[in-house]
Amino acid sequence: MRGSVAVVAIGGPSCSGKSTLVEALRACWGPEYTAVLPIDAYYRDHAHLPMEERMKCNFDAPETIDWALLTDQLAEIIAGNAIERPVYDYTTHTRAKERIRLEPRPILILEGLFALWPDALRRLAAARVYVDLPAERCLARRIVRDRAERGRSEAQVREQFERFVRPMAKQYVLPTRACADLVVPGDGPVERSVKRVAMLLDTSLAASWSGPRPWRRVPDGQRRALR
Repeated sequence: MRGSVAVVAIGGPSCSGKSTLVEALRACWGPEYTAVLPIDAYYRDHAHLPMEERMKCNFDAPETIDWALLTDQLAEIIAGNAIERPVYDYTTHTRAKERIRLEPRPILILEGLFALWPDALRRLAAARVYVDLPAERCLARRIVRDRAERGRSEAQVREQFERFVRPMAKQYVLPTRACADLVVPGDGPVERSVKRVAMLLDTSLAASWSGPRPWRRVPDGQRRALR
C-alpha cells in the first residue's frame, strides 16, 4: 500500500479463476472505488515478427512482460495520476493502437499470472491473493476460452499448454502460492472468496487506512449466500 491507494494483488495459474474473482470484487466494491490493472495488458509487442514466429513465443514466462512500462504506470496511478494503459491483441500477438484510460481509485486490483512473482509487487500489496485450481481444470477452461476468444484450435491450445503453460507455471507461478496472504479455490463459490478477501483487507489495513472501506459492502444476495 502506498498513500491513499490500497493494492490488492491477485495471482495464480492461467484460467484458475482470477478474472472471475476480480469481476466479483469490483461488482461488490463498486467501480467508483475500484480500478483494475491486468498484467496481461503489458505483454511485449511482437509486431516486428512474422505471425509464425509470434505463435512460437513463450507468453508464460516473466520476460514476456514489459516490466518497465508496468512499473512506471503502476507508480503513476498509485501516486494518484490517471494512466493510459496498453491493450494487447491476443489474436495477433501485438499491442493495439488504442489505450484505456484508468483513473486512480482507493483500491487498485493488480491481476495476472505474475502478480505475486516480483518481490517489488508483493511489497506494494496490502493483500496478496492466490487463486488455486488443478492444472487439468485450468486446461479445460483454457480450451473453451481460447477457442471462443482467441481463434485457437483445441490441438493448438493443448500443444501450447504442454510446451509452455504447464512448465512455466511450475517454475514461476505455482511457487508464488507460498507468498500469498490468502489462497482461494478457483472453483468454489466466488461470494465466499469475496468475503475472505474483504476480511483480509480489514485485518491488513486495520491501523493504517483512513480512506473508504468499500470491501465492507456486501450486496444482499451475497450476504444471504454467506450465512
